[in-house]
Amino acid sequence: MLSVIALAVGMQLPASLVDYRLTMPNIRKMAAAYGRIDAALVAKPALATSLTKAKGATSPEELMARFDNDPIIRKAIAWAGLSTRDFVLTHLATVTTGMTATAVQGGAKPPTAPAAVANLKLYKQNRAEIDRLMSELKKSPSLLAIGTESVDDDDDE
Repeated sequence: MLSVIALAVGMQLPASLVDYRLTMPNIRKMAAAYGRIDAALVAKPALATSLTKAKGATSPEELMARFDNDPIIRKAIAWAGLSTRDFVLTHLATVTTGMTATAVQGGAKPPTAPAAVANLKLYKQNRAEIDRLMSELKKSPSLLAIGTESVDDDDDE
């Protein structure tokens, strides 16, 4: 799957992610969609095959296409009130923003791109809720099957 860490470290973030603005409603919907996908995975274990195929995605767009091609995943995302695009970009932007917040807290230069600045502000204002949701997602069977890594922003807080 598209490695969020590699993207963030390599600074080669796709434009779709660089320009994506997070919202708390979308972050909550993303978490709900993963819950729905998890429920579908329990009911239909063969879904794991579709999820593991997502590991090979090399861009957000490719990941979106792979999720759109599976009717169960597509329906779970739509049930939560998101497009596949918003589902993927919300997840990637949330993880990337969390990594950015940690880096800035450690002394790194803050971002200057308008979406990154807005996302960092939203993250700081809602850090407790976002960290709780992302911590829950780390245990998600569907997320584990996909192979997406979420980063611990600050385990000591």
